[in-house]
Amino acid sequence: MIVPLAGHRYGTAAQHAAEAEVRRQGHLPAILAKHGLDFTAGIASVAVSVLIAAVLAALAVLNLGGQPLFTWILQPILLIAGGFVTTTQVFVDRYVESALRRSNVTTIDTKALMGAAKGVFPGWFRPLVMTRFLLTTAGSLAILLSLATS
Repeated sequence: MIVPLAGHRYGTAAQHAAEAEVRRQGHLPAILAKHGLDFTAGIASVAVSVLIAAVLAALAVLNLGGQPLFTWILQPILLIAGGFVTTTQVFVDRYVESALRRSNVTTIDTKALMGAAKGVFPGWFRPLVMTRFLLTTAGSLAILLSLATS
């Protein structure tokens, strides 16, 4: 839940920094929105994270009570969906570069763009994103393997 809360806290400033960098490079800031590049995390993102945390807590309680059926159903979904979302966040530089390249926008210095946006976030944010990725993917696999062997 901390990643979207930090995104909500620092995302608007990161978006402004990215827009300023794009403007400095001679492009209109609207090019970011046109290509789906948004560094903000809205209330919906935070709410989804709270919902996922609540579901995981409920699954843990059910598992402790000997009721793993819902974990067998929901954990693979979390592994796939959560793994996809967190992977794009771990490799955000490549994602942004690819999105711009697909649209034939090759005149933007993506390293400078991402540097401007990332520079707004606190130093602990990037390791936290990596940790969430590992917990989402490896953690989901560990839970499924644990259920399969018990």
